[in-house]
Amino acid sequence: MRLDRGRANSSVLADERCALVMALDLVARLGRVRHFQGLSADALRAIVDAGQVVRFPAGATIFAEDEPCAGMFVLLSGRVNLCKLGPNGHEQIISVIEPVIMFNEVAVLDGGPNPVMALAVDDCLTWNISYTAFHSIIRQYPAVGLGLLPVLAARNRSLIARYEDMSYLSILARTAKMLLLWSDNGRRPIDRKEHSLDEMAAHIGTVREPVSRAIRTLRESGIITCTRVQIVVSQPEALARQAHVELLKGRS
Repeated sequence: MRLDRGRANSSVLADERCALVMALDLVARLGRVRHFQGLSADALRAIVDAGQVVRFPAGATIFAEDEPCAGMFVLLSGRVNLCKLGPNGHEQIISVIEPVIMFNEVAVLDGGPNPVMALAVDDCLTWNISYTAFHSIIRQYPAVGLGLLPVLAARNRSLIARYEDMSYLSILARTAKMLLLWSDNGRRPIDRKEHSLDEMAAHIGTVREPVSRAIRTLRESGIITCTRVQIVVSQPEALARQAHVELLKGRS
């Protein structure tokens, strides 16, 4: 009987140690998020305890557009696409989220429905906090709310830039700009398994056929070379001219 109790106690202690290690790891990761920088370890631990860790397999829908507020998430590992769906089900990728960064701030601020759909591209580890818990946190730690302001401003500027691209650039120019960005100004090949035609189309707000034609035009001009495996930018300066931009400084 003592042996069984000892084993049970050991199991409880092991679970507690595991939970403590995970909590400390989350505190460290959360401290790297711009919103939470400058907070003490005790404050970060209180914030971590107010949310929960949630895992999503690749291909899973983390939350759907227009559904009730799913709360705010911090992506700890993996990759997430934030998307809008058109009336015909056409998907447009608004943003690609990579660790360590928050997403779905708008819904958690106003309590309204999720403005976008979030899809797990890879297996994802997230931390999630509800609307109610988040507002309790920002009342206790106003720096968290203030930390959201520059991030929201940056994302608003990004959306305006996307609107300008959609309004004023041709599909050929938008395709060229995307390839220039993904190739880091031609310094690395683009993996076609990672970036399919459908994904390319979703990034620039069209369907796959116009993207395929744009890539063929760029290939026939000698600006890029293509195989089934990858796309290589041979002439980054010419590609930048097609995109109507200066050579980009790197992927953002």
